Amino acid sequence: MQNVESSAGSWGGARKGAGRKRMEKGKYYGFNSTPDVEAILEAVEGSKAAYINAAVRAYAKSQQP
Repeated sequence: MQNVESSAGSWGGARKGAGRKRMEKGKYYGFNSTPDVEAILEAVEGSKAAYINAAVRAYAKSQQP
């Protein structure tokens, strides 16, 4: 029978460009959402963090005189 371990050396392990892409880190905020906000966030496709960051930026910009 052939040794399987000798042919398994060409796959697996760390590779350049693999894994999650890093994003700029800020402070972590955990919060309890209201049911209406929960429904909005659950409907978001993709990153909820990116959606929340964009929403906070838009709100802050709309509050400037």
